[in-house]
Amino acid sequence: MLKRSMLIAATAAAMLAPGAQAASTLSQFTYTGLFHEEAGQFLPNARISGNVESEDTNRDGVLELSEVTSFVLNGQQYVGGCGPEVFLCGLFDFSYTPGGALNFNTAWTTDPWNENGVAGGEALSGVEIKEYSYWMGNAASYTLRWTEDTRFEMSPVPEPATYGMLALGLGVLALRARHARS
Repeated sequence: MLKRSMLIAATAAAMLAPGAQAASTLSQFTYTGLFHEEAGQFLPNARISGNVESEDTNRDGVLELSEVTSFVLNGQQYVGGCGPEVFLCGLFDFSYTPGGALNFNTAWTTDPWNENGVAGGEALSGVEIKEYSYWMGNAASYTLRWTEDTRFEMSPVPEPATYGMLALGLGVLALRARHARS
């Protein structure tokens, strides 16, 4: 019975495992510790975060703009649609080599002909992220700049199949323990 359970588990794990082809990967990134331009001070807890989904289709180890299928920065999607409140957005430059720097350039804006005003923003990694708004003669902006103290973290997000294999493995261990007690 135990051998049969293990055979079933191995077959299911093989079905859940990604194939030999280039697979899409989802990674989360965070920059922590930025200089707030308007306040004139370094904020050690200031944070910029997002995620990128990509596929290294040419298998050169470098992720490029053409290989990005999703890019979210501070909750705003920049690839494949901007969302209902955003008039125009885009990811204009992107590259990432695992273990190296993440480079990107994004921008977004609301409808510039809106009578209530306009808002927008842009981000250039390693330099600054800026958001601005103009309405009825008023203006506001918020700028965070990278410094030598800005910390970068990038980590892969496990695929659902990984959780499936974990659950399957734990199930096999539970069956084995149950069988050993009998």
